[in-house]
Amino acid sequence: MSSRHRQNRQFDEHLPEPAPAELDAAAPFGDSQTMQSLHVASQNVLRLATQTYNAAARGDDRAAHAARTSLEQQLGLATRLIDELLSGGTHQATMH
Repeated sequence: MSSRHRQNRQFDEHLPEPAPAELDAAAPFGDSQTMQSLHVASQNVLRLATQTYNAAARGDDRAAHAARTSLEQQLGLATRLIDELLSGGTHQATMH
């Protein structure tokens, strides 16, 4: 099986960023501002998840808790943006 199809591959944070034109072309719905906001929120989620993991691995409970709190807020924002895109701008909350 090629490395491209491995089941347990780790996230590579060094992948190149998609260009704004790629973001617009990748989404058949939603406005470009919302898509850009979702892109930024998603990047922040990944960054905060990495910070949380690293702090926990170091045994730094205070930093892990702070990063987790920020991660929770950023996940909420990303979820709201996804809801907005899926609902066409009407604010219907995703049930969890």
